[in-house]
Amino acid sequence: DFVRTSILTSAAAREAGYDFQQQMNYLVHAEKLAAPQFASMNKNQDMDEHLKESFRDQIVDLYNNMGITEKKQGSLERARDLFSKAFEINPKDGHALVQLASVDGDKNDDVVSSAKELDPEYVSALFDGYSSRFESELVGVLGYTGHSLLYAALQKALKQLGKSPLSVKKIIDLGCGTGLLGEIVANEMPWVEVSGADLSQRMVEISRERKSNKERNVYASVSNEEAVEYLSNLEAQSVDCIIASDVVNYIGDISNMLEESSKCLIKNGLVGFTAESYEGSNTDNGLRLLPNGRFGHSRSYINNVAILKGFEVLVW
Repeated sequence: DFVRTSILTSAAAREAGYDFQQQMNYLVHAEKLAAPQFASMNKNQDMDEHLKESFRDQIVDLYNNMGITEKKQGSLERARDLFSKAFEINPKDGHALVQLASVDGDKNDDVVSSAKELDPEYVSALFDGYSSRFESELVGVLGYTGHSLLYAALQKALKQLGKSPLSVKKIIDLGCGTGLLGEIVANEMPWVEVSGADLSQRMVEISRERKSNKERNVYASVSNEEAVEYLSNLEAQSVDCIIASDVVNYIGDISNMLEESSKCLIKNGLVGFTAESYEGSNTDNGLRLLPNGRFGHSRSYINNVAILKGFEVLVW
């Protein structure tokens, strides 16, 4: 509790306009007290594992917050060291990994370039916190149009296959968020059954309430599940199309997603998703965690994985 209180106090000091040193004082004091206890705790074989995990998470949060404070001050090298400490304690911590990517340098290049996924708990918490302002910022401020572009690509792909949109009966909206993409489908293809899935419980709650222009529910159902897990529970050859707008950026490696998609899609079924452009380098295969905390995918990476999983790319 002392560590948590120190983190909150430092955050309050930042909001109140206190200078950098005052903000750091709270965190450094907490580290001086907590770090020796953490080291001793790890040597104690009799200590309850749940208590160990709880204290570990607090220490990781402490180092992440120290790193963020240093980063805001412009001390990127010190920030990198602190994020590295957090990551070493818990290599699954999505926050530490994302922050390392944001200050990436040769020192941590192996860590960032080898990242293939983000911890689902991190992504879930990220979007739970973002849900109330998601559309106002994504669409209103950033002018996001990925959902519209993806719907247009879906129609183009259907045309290339010689399939009428009326032949589509069921669509899955992975990482449906607040329902931006699902609403387009519900309005333009009202005969289609649209089901959604999202990691964020808050996003699920919002999308379940979303209405089409006919005042009908956009989604027949919305599940609070990780994308690959959700797909794995669908019946074989039961879906016409799977769509995912601004989702694979947080999934990373799309191999498992396409593997499960191939099982639940009908013959000549479609998978459509948006991806963040990345050219690739000599140190990766076209998949990279970028400084913005999202994965970038090169065209060659997407094409190679698609072919490996039995798909053909129709529309870029």
